[in-house]
Amino acid sequence: MSNTSQFNASASMLGYIYQVRYGLLLAWKRLAELPDPDLVNISIEKLDDIGFDQEGTPEELLQTKFHSKTGNITDRSADIWKTIRVWVESAQAGDITLGEVILTLVTTEAIAEGSLAECLGAGKGRNIAEALDLMAEICEESNETNLKGYQAYKSLSKPQRQVLLNSIYILGKSGDLLNIRDRMTPIARQCVPAEAVGAFIDRVEGVWFGWCVEVLSKTPTGVINLGDLQDLIDEFRPEYSHTNLPPEFTDFLPEATDIESDERLFIQQLRLFKAPRKMMELAVINYYRAFEQRNKWAVDGLLNPGELDKFDRKLLEKWQEKQAYLEAIQDIATEEGKRIFSVELYQHCQDNGVVPIRRDFIEHYLSKGSYHILSDDLRIGWHPEFESLGEASNEGAA
Repeated sequence: MSNTSQFNASASMLGYIYQVRYGLLLAWKRLAELPDPDLVNISIEKLDDIGFDQEGTPEELLQTKFHSKTGNITDRSADIWKTIRVWVESAQAGDITLGEVILTLVTTEAIAEGSLAECLGAGKGRNIAEALDLMAEICEESNETNLKGYQAYKSLSKPQRQVLLNSIYILGKSGDLLNIRDRMTPIARQCVPAEAVGAFIDRVEGVWFGWCVEVLSKTPTGVINLGDLQDLIDEFRPEYSHTNLPPEFTDFLPEATDIESDERLFIQQLRLFKAPRKMMELAVINYYRAFEQRNKWAVDGLLNPGELDKFDRKLLEKWQEKQAYLEAIQDIATEEGKRIFSVELYQHCQDNGVVPIRRDFIEHYLSKGSYHILSDDLRIGWHPEFESLGEASNEGAA
């Protein structure tokens, strides 16, 4: 029994993802060729699968055909004839003017030598005269699947057919989803260091997919301005330099936490000096932001060997300097003295103990949250007797 449901939509889903990812590849490549990206828009599922226009005038339409299995695109392939129908109907509706728009069919299938697809390809086998003859023959055949495509093509006059085919380019073996992403690598490599390329593409693509969802949700379907893509790349690029790191968790908020029942050591550290609830809530937020950010950088391979350890040592030194100073001037013989000591030490580290992990990284949540990571390991503490938490923890474990 087959494990594949008749209602399985995975192929369609992959096709849409392919379309959106391929659109990013084309748009990104085109940025280097444009004198003014602000004048050019890209659309998804508007006039075609992918479309480019300049100030509202269509310049190129692309149909993308994703196939999970390898094969050749045949002369009678539905991919060709459905695409022909779409383009002819767009011309007849006045959406495009034949001869003024490049029409491209992009397929993951291969193009066989001597085929209609090769005659309409971009290589040395391109032969419009032969394509006209082939299509005239094919259109007289009986083929229910392609019937509307045949009819649309035959509705054109001979001069119109010539103009249509002069505008068409069929590109085969365009690559699978992973290959399309790989083709972005040399483009991204012009923007950021080699070790940051993967993370940089992920970040740009994440925003791009969000934009595509947004424009597809509009009625009529919206467009993405290539100037916005250029601005996005320009905004992200400095964050992946050797002197900076991307601040991806600036606005991150953890799920609601029950402070009263939270027994993590960095929270217990705050309870030792009777920290107000708001202070503990902010501590949780900064702890999560720093924790998630550190892990993300590590997974993305953006950190140098030992970089986090070096950063933590700087924080530890800041803490030690202030702790030693307060021990010299503060009376901690009384409970109130210990509380004041704790508050001053904690507040100094949160306000004045911020250090950049790299020269141009200016977000404070990393330092603030990392102090809590260190306090959760009892490497640092705020109350003069913070180490007693470790003793209590060990006794509980025993």
